Amino acid sequence: MENHLLPIGSVVQLKDSTASVMIAGYLPMGPSRPGYVWDYSGFKFPLGYVHDNEIFCFDQDQIEVVHALGYQDSEQFSFIRTLEYAAEKIKADAMAQAGEDGQDEE
Repeated sequence: MENHLLPIGSVVQLKDSTASVMIAGYLPMGPSRPGYVWDYSGFKFPLGYVHDNEIFCFDQDQIEVVHALGYQDSEQFSFIRTLEYAAEKIKADAMAQAGEDGQDEE
């Protein structure tokens, strides 16, 4: 992975948006795009979680501005290294699973 994942709690602005989003999780999957694994999930900042339909899923390349970095320590750095190492396999497995699910429906 070329860009390092940002820590939980980071506040970013996405391209073509004026709203800020706080990163709340990594590698989410959703029903809107079966088999696709996003880089991040997050909530509108400063509101935080309000409702399930207000969870944003987005990728690293959609981030235009990083307003603030979340907390970082040795545990977080270690976790990010492990997650980045596993991310490509997780994404490939999700795509393969979605392909298998799609074949079952035919």
